[in-house]
Amino acid sequence: MLSAKAKAAAKKIESLNEGDVQSISEMIKHEVEHATHVVAERAKEAEAKVRDFADHAADDVKRYTGQAKHKIEENPLPSVAIALGVGFILGALLIRGDRR
Repeated sequence: MLSAKAKAAAKKIESLNEGDVQSISEMIKHEVEHATHVVAERAKEAEAKVRDFADHAADDVKRYTGQAKHKIEENPLPSVAIALGVGFILGALLIRGDRR
C-alpha cells in the first residue's frame, strides 16, 4: 500500500514529459559533477596536509635523533647505565607478562 505522498509523487512522475525528464537529468548530472569536483578538491587539500605533517615529522625525527646522539656522545657512561636499566625493566615486565 502506497502512502499519500508516494501516490502523489508517482502521479507527478507520470505527468512529466520528455523535456522535464531531460531537464531533471541535466540537473542531476550537474550536481554529481559539482560534488565530484568538491570531493576531489578536499582530497587534494587532505593530501597536502598529510604530506606537510609527514615532512615535519621526518624533520623532527632527524632533529631528535641528532640531539639524542649528541647527548649519548657527551655522556656515554650515564647513557649506558640508563639503557641497561630500561632493558632490565622491560625484560622483567616481559617475563612477568609471560607468567600470567
